[in-house]
Amino acid sequence: MLYLTIIIPIYNVEKYIVDCLQSIIDQLDDRIEILCIDDGSTDHSIEILKDYLNQQPKSLVKNIRIFQQKNSGVSSARNLGISHAKGTYLTFVDPDDVLLETYVKEINLALLNNVDVVSFGYKKLSEDLKSSTDQFIPHFVNQQISNLPSSENALIEIFNYNRWFSGIHVYKTSLFKDTKFPELTHYEDAATIPSIMIKATSFYTIPKPLYGYRIRSSSATNSKQGANIDKSLACLEQLIPILIEKTKVQAIFIIPLMHFFYIYIHQSTKYKNKQTAKLNWKKFSQQIQQLPFSGKLIKNEHNRLLYQCLNLGINGFYLSKLMSRLLRSLKKRLRKPYHQ
Repeated sequence: MLYLTIIIPIYNVEKYIVDCLQSIIDQLDDRIEILCIDDGSTDHSIEILKDYLNQQPKSLVKNIRIFQQKNSGVSSARNLGISHAKGTYLTFVDPDDVLLETYVKEINLALLNNVDVVSFGYKKLSEDLKSSTDQFIPHFVNQQISNLPSSENALIEIFNYNRWFSGIHVYKTSLFKDTKFPELTHYEDAATIPSIMIKATSFYTIPKPLYGYRIRSSSATNSKQGANIDKSLACLEQLIPILIEKTKVQAIFIIPLMHFFYIYIHQSTKYKNKQTAKLNWKKFSQQIQQLPFSGKLIKNEHNRLLYQCLNLGINGFYLSKLMSRLLRSLKKRLRKPYHQ
């Protein structure tokens, strides 16, 4: 019986796909399947992938399947993978990233708890996969809440101290019933993963990095080119209304809402002119102010300060940044934690 499906959406990653597959195959067992979803690659990604798999023992690659579709985006590729998943659990790996060497061992132990979601950290790697000290470790109360019901307090912890990156969680496949990734070029995880977490009733945290996140200057996430910033802002203009509607139903969504509103205004002020930033502020600030009061749920300092400055116009953004810096400095002197 397959207990884990690993979904890899592939598009023009001929330089990286072997690294990705090798990191998984090195620790593969018979209960794991890998679904490689080619999203209409125009380079040699799939030829390289097939050649690599043909060189492996058949017993090792028997649970690896390749699907191909016309170029439709990473969300469509992931959704196709979900529809074919046979594992009790599933997760996602970007094709230019890798799994760290203890991934499967740690996940196997965690899944013995029969929880809905397992979360873990990631480590940033250079383009040639050299390790760095830059890493993210999920922060939950007591590190482990495997038997804790999905109460408000547990979800507040998860929403505040999480990263909405689909690759640092393993999910029960059933959680994705009736939930799909939206067709966005950026932030598709943020539009999806919070809704998956809301459905979950039990969680387990592994307080160490298991995922290797390769930093590529040319990637959609890291590129600061004008066209990419425009795409980012356009996707945020689709994401923010989704989160506003979700917050009307469940106040806890104010946490990701303010996080991505901050990113939206930060990018508007940094990469666009002041008039554009003012217009972008007006698009959503009033709608957010009209939501039921839920700012107390936000533990991130600068997001909470931004929430409190919503009625001050675009100057509220600059004021919240100034107050955030002062608060960070004060807490550092007092040796108190600054939540971010």
